[in-house]
Amino acid sequence: MTTIKLRGNGTITLPPNVHKKYKMKEGGFLQLIDVGDGSFFLVPRESKVMEITGGIAKKLKDANITLDDLLETLDDELKRYYEEKYGKNSEDL
Repeated sequence: MTTIKLRGNGTITLPPNVHKKYKMKEGGFLQLIDVGDGSFFLVPRESKVMEITGGIAKKLKDANITLDDLLETLDDELKRYYEEKYGKNSEDL
């Protein structure tokens, strides 16, 4: 059992062995699960942004799309959008 001190601003500090055991990093998230009767669990949770990013990266890898391919496509789409919206080639600027 580990005792954790609650600081004045509501901050808690987890011991280094807990960080290491659960592969937690600074800026990581914990989810508080209230089980009632004054008891709760703190569960390590990956941020939604990282979760979504991981899913996108997996789909790109499965589709054999590289980051360079993705950036090139985005650049082409930006140029096409600019031409449609402003009626001129974005490279003429």
